Amino acid sequence: MMLQKNIYIDEILAQFFPAGSWETRVGQSGANNTTRFVTVDDEQYVLRIYETHQDEDKVKYEHVLLDALADMPLTFSIPQPVRSCDGKTIVKTRDGKIAGLFRYLDGVNPTLNKLTEIHSFGRTAGQLSASLAHVQIDQLPAYRPYYEIENTHPSCSLQDILIFCKNPPGEFSEQTTDLLVIFEQLSSFMEQASKLRQLPHQLVHGDLNASNILVNEDGVVSAVLDFEFVTNDLRVMELAVCLSDFIQPSEDSTITWAKINAFLTGYGQSLMLTESEIEAVPVLIQLRSLDVFIHFLGRYMDQVSTIDIVKEYIQKSAVRCKWILDNKNRLITLCTTNLIDKNGKKTPRKC
Repeated sequence: MMLQKNIYIDEILAQFFPAGSWETRVGQSGANNTTRFVTVDDEQYVLRIYETHQDEDKVKYEHVLLDALADMPLTFSIPQPVRSCDGKTIVKTRDGKIAGLFRYLDGVNPTLNKLTEIHSFGRTAGQLSASLAHVQIDQLPAYRPYYEIENTHPSCSLQDILIFCKNPPGEFSEQTTDLLVIFEQLSSFMEQASKLRQLPHQLVHGDLNASNILVNEDGVVSAVLDFEFVTNDLRVMELAVCLSDFIQPSEDSTITWAKINAFLTGYGQSLMLTESEIEAVPVLIQLRSLDVFIHFLGRYMDQVSTIDIVKEYIQKSAVRCKWILDNKNRLITLCTTNLIDKNGKKTPRKC
């Protein structure tokens, strides 16, 4: 199997480097794609093979977006697609999968346990959001907004998800309580969806987390990665996605709130939000957790993800939803303190 995989990867790289002579290594990778680190004549690259879809339009959109952002005065790096011998940034594998090659970016994934790292992450998220608001692309995004939760995964209709949560298969019987929490929050969210649609929209990264950013030795964010899921969505959804990862109920609450405050302080240096957006933050954090659960449930139904991963995200989704129910008022107050301009200005600041 490993030999076949290496041949498979070599056939992809030959489309970029016909002279051969490359070295590859396995490195840290996400759950959705295959990643290899490549060295050619002392130059380093990152190879990504898309495993979740074979839709060229989705990847073309991502690459056009990266080109547009490359012209903006960002304080951090973003991936640069490399062109093949045919002048394309997308190549196909022998079995039809899509692959792309990118310039290697220095840095390491942060643990986001240090407040200085988290503050830098917040400032970066705000700056990226402010920059994405100005990107104009003559192509529609491939993905739907988070609030269209019925479109999260093609193998999971909303009705199927509700039935699954209310009457789970036997192998999920020990998670009945958690699934009931998810069922209730999904039902509650659907009642609020129409109101959320009225909030400001723009392009959002949609998956900002520790695995998709790099920091330098000083703990300052040096790069933002993986723009695969960029779409037109609620501006405040970017904030909600980031904050969701800081909600770890097993962690001391003092530490959790210190992390959230550090992120918001950094975010507020780059971007202001409206009162209505801030009021929506708690439900959107729940939405992020519900979306990830549905994503992996769909992958499980497609026999791509294991049952253990689905069970993990059932638990994570449920505990975060319950945390929000207990702490929403405090969270809104903290967001208001950091993200409402004291002079009444509620529009993005210049980066």
